[in-house]
Formats: sequence, structure tokens, C-alpha cells
Amino acid sequence: MIRWGCSSLVFTASALLGAQAALADETVDPFALTPEQLFSAEVISVSRSAESVWESPAAVFVITAADMERAGVTSIPEALRLAPGVQVARINTSGWAISVRGFNSALANKLLVLVDGRETYDPLFSGVYWDVQDTALEDIDRIEIVRGPGASLWGANAVNGVINIITRRAEDTQGWLASVVSGNAEEAGVTLRYGAGGDAATQWRVFGRAYERGAGETPSGGDDNSDWRAWRGGFRVDSEMSADDRLTVQGDIYQSETGQLRLVSSLTAPFTALERETIEAEGANLLVRWTHETDNDGVLTVQSYLDLTARDQRTLSDRRTTFDLDVQYDFPSLGSHEIIAGVRYRYSSDDITPTEIIRSETTTHRSELLSAFVQDQITLAPAWRLTVGSKFDQNDYTGFEVQPNARLQWSGERQMAWASVSRALRSPSELDREFDILLAAGPPFPMSTLPLTIELLPSPEFESEEVLTYELGYRRQITRALAMDVALFHSEYDGLATLTPLAPQLGSDPPRFILIPIVTTNDTRGEANGGEVVLDWRLNESLGLSFAYSSLDISLDGPPGAINAELAEGQSPANQANLRLQWDATDRLAVDAAVYYVDELPALAIESYVRADLRIGYRLTDRLQLDVIGQNVFDDWHREFTAPGDANAAAIGRSVFGRLTWRP
Repeated sequence: MIRWGCSSLVFTASALLGAQAALADETVDPFALTPEQLFSAEVISVSRSAESVWESPAAVFVITAADMERAGVTSIPEALRLAPGVQVARINTSGWAISVRGFNSALANKLLVLVDGRETYDPLFSGVYWDVQDTALEDIDRIEIVRGPGASLWGANAVNGVINIITRRAEDTQGWLASVVSGNAEEAGVTLRYGAGGDAATQWRVFGRAYERGAGETPSGGDDNSDWRAWRGGFRVDSEMSADDRLTVQGDIYQSETGQLRLVSSLTAPFTALERETIEAEGANLLVRWTHETDNDGVLTVQSYLDLTARDQRTLSDRRTTFDLDVQYDFPSLGSHEIIAGVRYRYSSDDITPTEIIRSETTTHRSELLSAFVQDQITLAPAWRLTVGSKFDQNDYTGFEVQPNARLQWSGERQMAWASVSRALRSPSELDREFDILLAAGPPFPMSTLPLTIELLPSPEFESEEVLTYELGYRRQITRALAMDVALFHSEYDGLATLTPLAPQLGSDPPRFILIPIVTTNDTRGEANGGEVVLDWRLNESLGLSFAYSSLDISLDGPPGAINAELAEGQSPANQANLRLQWDATDRLAVDAAVYYVDELPALAIESYVRADLRIGYRLTDRLQLDVIGQNVFDDWHREFTAPGDANAAAIGRSVFGRLTWRP
């Protein structure tokens, strides 16, 4: 039974600030669009086919290139703060905890992140390394955020949401672009891009990006060792091969080096020590996408990518190869039916170098995934549409799984309402099933001479986590200048990962020790209720306001003695809000201000905080622009996230920097 209590009635919203048509020309200001025009922005993440936000029966929000520029962000994680229902918390200079609709952590595993159709989650822990999710921000067309399950189309791990980062076509990035950033936290950063091809059938671009960011401070004033240096290069080629065929080839190569403070456990005194750890990451990927329009108005899309990653740090070294092949067919209209279907194959292999902290019986892991999906959009009447579909997965851990979805929508004059019910799964990760992790070590108990250790053991019986989510949404164009988007949700979780301690035993490896083993079980269940509301108000041709509010109430029930059963209740803020002002003071001067409120995280002893950002942009010439940006301008510092026993919770301080950009 769905319960909509007062505390859990949350207004969920997705206001859309930017349309793709305006983004095609970098000299066009998408802020010139009215809210009425903003609803026509194109998204593909809801149905895997192009549709306007107005037509999308889901809680969807779009962050445009103009939004990111005006907000003064320098990374994708910071840009995600603009979206309602997304929990973004900075841990240190290079680390973030990011989730959608709760269950936030540095290893959040209920979110699927895509970059131009390439999945970025790591099967090792079913999460995302945010320090290597980067590109030239000026090349991003939009970031689509779908709150709620997207598993019926995108598969496992799209449990609470999907983030789809979509870059511009090469034809929209012609000529030279250069951007330089420098400040107290953003010590140095440069981006160069060149695109060519003109009116030819084939256009291309290349880019390079490098930056160095200084270490943060611990709350006591010390250096947190999180200084960060990284570079990335990439290319994209778009070709109109014929009237019916389009080809895209793109790729990246990157390298990153950062650090952190880590509490490292061992079986010898002093058993736990604070160490400075260096994290080195590198990788390369290549993606090819072919789209063919058939004679009967169908569309065939074949996409494949190869992704190579490597990560070296004190606790673990990992080398991974991923190959993915995806085939989708959009059938021609069959009366009132719009059908799409697809199949997919994914192969992943990794080579692990074990340490005394993390180890496995085998150093090489192989996994394969076979999946298929089908979706039918049925026009029931001129104002009514029903969408039904399902994903069918066959994986090596849990076998055959089904993730269905149904959405009903009604469209009226200047308004639209929708409802949905979805089932999604979070598949077990390699860490869940196959790894032994040393969590803590300590001196001997009284009357004992053996040290004590706490270890998370492999749990080969761990199954997929499950969620059943009900959603309601409403959009309204109140006036030509004022738009509103609201959504509510109720999610029922079952089989959540539970850390369950077992009886102490004598460890066999030398030196001998007393072991308290912990296994991962599926013994926690619970529910989440909430939503978001977004209002976008264009006061006049030069002044606009946008407001977003998110509320979240998580209630979990785990077995007695479980370590983490109810931790997620207090790891995500119950309330979040942001208010943004965009003012074009003159043809050359723009002023942007934003205030963010984030509620406390009681499970982590993180206090609520208010963050204020300010950007002043001045167009020196038609092509050269200077921005002065301040982040967290009214607060000396605050903490945003940590984990029990973690040493990496930096003090997030005030940041002031300048940015100079040359556009074609």
C-alpha cells in the first residue's frame, strides 16, 4: 500500500533551462528562451528516443552548457548541484559522493552514469570514480538527469536514477576555443579545442584539457593530501555518410594523480595508522555509433565501445577492459504503437593486484552480460498515452532477471500529468561476492595475546537488491514567463545489502589473530518517500529566477546486530533547496548568483550548510569573455561528507578564481 504522509510528500521537479536548438550556436544565449520554449528541449534518456521534456512521462531535468557556464562550475560533479533530487557532496579536492534520491556514499551504487551512451560504472563496486569523469565542459551539449528507475531501458544499476552526459556534435564546435582558469583552489587549468570540416559531410574536433588543484584542509587546519593533477585529450568525428546513414567515432585518453589520507589497518602495532596515499588513474576509450534510416521509416542504431582503465593506490591496483555492443531498432509507426527494441552484449575483465587490505582468491575476474529490451508507446486517445516495456538481463552472478516499467500520461492545454510504476535491480558487485576486505585491526583483548581484526568476507550468496517505485508528476506552463514541474515518489526496497557479523574465530594466516568475520546479506528492507519541485520564472528579457526544492525520507529495517542496516537513513539530506538568479545587466555584462541549502547528515555528524556562489561575466569582445567566480563566498569552510572512520573529510572552503574564454 502506498503511503503519502505529510513528511514524505515531497515536491519533485525538473525544470528545464535550455533548448538544444539554441545550443547549436555558441553565440546564442539560451537565457533568451522563455519557460514556454524551455519545455521543448529534447531528451533521449527517458525513452531511448528523442522527445521533448513536455512529452516525457518521468522526472527529468536538463543542465545545459549555458547553465554550467553561468554557474561557474569547472567539473561535472559540481554541475550536478544544479539538479533537484541529486545529492552532491564534496569529500575533498578530487572526491565526491553523488547519488539520486538517497543512499549517498563515496561508492554509491544505485545510479547509472552514461557519457554519450558509454557506461562509466565500475563492476568492482558498481559505482563511479568521479575523479576521472571529465571532458571539456564547453563541449557538453546537456546533462540529462532522470530521477527514478530507468532499468527497463538501461538495465541494472539504474535503480534510483540515470545521469546521461551528452556532448555536442562536431558541426557545432567548429573553430578554435581556448579557456584558462586560475585561482586559490583552481590553481591552474587550460582547455583547448579545434573543430573543422565546415559544410562538408564530415566534421571533426579535437580537444585537450589539463588542470592542477590544490589540496584541501582538514577541519583542524592541516593538509589533507588531496592535491590533484590531471590531463585529458579526445576527439570526435561526425559523418553524414549518405541521406540515410550517420557515423560517429569518438575517443578519450586521460591520466590523473591525486591523493588522500587513509586509516590503514595491519596486524602489527600500532594496528591503525594514518597514511598519505597516492591514487594514480589512467584510461582510454573508443566509441563507434552507426545510425541507419530504413526505407520503411525505421531507425537502426548500432553502437560499440572499448574502455580501458587502470587505477593504482595503496589499498588496491586494478586493470580493467570493457567491451560493449548495443543494437537498437526503432520500428516504423504501427497505428497507435511506437515500438523500440534492442539487444546488448557486455564483456568485462580485470586484473587485480591484491594487498593486505583487499584480496581475492583469484586475481583475474571475467564477466559477461546479455540483455534485451522492448518498449511500446501506445496512443490510447489524443490526450492519453501509455508506455510499457521491460529489460531482460542474463548475468554471471544472479542469472536471468526482469525489470519492467509502465507509464501513463495525460496532456492538456499548457499542462501535463503522468504516473508510473517501475521495478529495478542493483546487481552484485565483485566486492560483494569475491573479495576479502580488512576493515579494522586492534590490540589484543584483556586475557588475550592475539590482535583483533574485523574483515568483510566474500559473500557468494549475495543476490540483487530490488526496488519497486511508484511516481506521480505534473507540469504546467502557468504563464508565458512562469513554468512549474512537480513529481512525487514512493519506493519500496527489498534485499538491501546488510553487513552481518558472525561469531569470532581464530585466524589461520600468520601472524595469528582473532577474526570477527562479516558477510554481506540481503536482510534489510525499507522505503523512501519524497519528491522535488522546480519553478522557473522569467521576470523580463534580462532577469530570471529559478527555484528548486527536494525532500527525502528514508526508513529502513534491518536485523538486530547488523552494522549498516539503517545507516543510509542519515547519509542523504532530508531537505535541499537552491535559488538561482540570472541577470543580463547589459549586452556585455552578466551577473549570476546562487544560494544552496543542504540539510544535516546525522549518520555522519555533518551539519547543515548554506553555500552561496557568484559569477560576474564580461564580454571583452565578441569572442573573448572574462569571468570572475566566487564559490562558498560567505562561509570560511564547511564539511559536506565523510564515512565512519574516514580521514578524508576535508573542510570545503571559499574559492575565488578567474576564467578567460576565447570562442569561435
